[in-house]
Amino acid sequence: MSDEQQIRDLFNNWIKSTIEGDLELARQCIADDAVFFVPGAGEMDKETFAGGAAGGSPEDSPIDYDLHSKLRELKVFGDQAYLWIESTLVCTPKNGDPSTTMAGHSLSILEKIDGRWQITRDANTMTTVQE
Repeated sequence: MSDEQQIRDLFNNWIKSTIEGDLELARQCIADDAVFFVPGAGEMDKETFAGGAAGGSPEDSPIDYDLHSKLRELKVFGDQAYLWIESTLVCTPKNGDPSTTMAGHSLSILEKIDGRWQITRDANTMTTVQE
């Protein structure tokens, strides 16, 4: 399987882990020394970010999440690569309160570690969309 296809599979697993609340799958996508940059939250490590992104099953959450992510660009440079991703996330409280929509881009840097692609750095610009 080509590096590009392996990275596309990683991207699909990352989105799947977020939608399904699969914390173990999310951890597999992230290098142990990864750093995430999130507006309003600053730097986050692997466990903090994975727990927030995929920290519970959809059935147990008080919020329904509807995530749409599009891979805009993928470039591979040997054992390193980057992804440019555009996402929209609609958060709908199950108690009937109004939904919140977030949108933005992320730039992820990946590294092939022990033969497997993982996210090492991620800068996310998703912020709340004013309606």
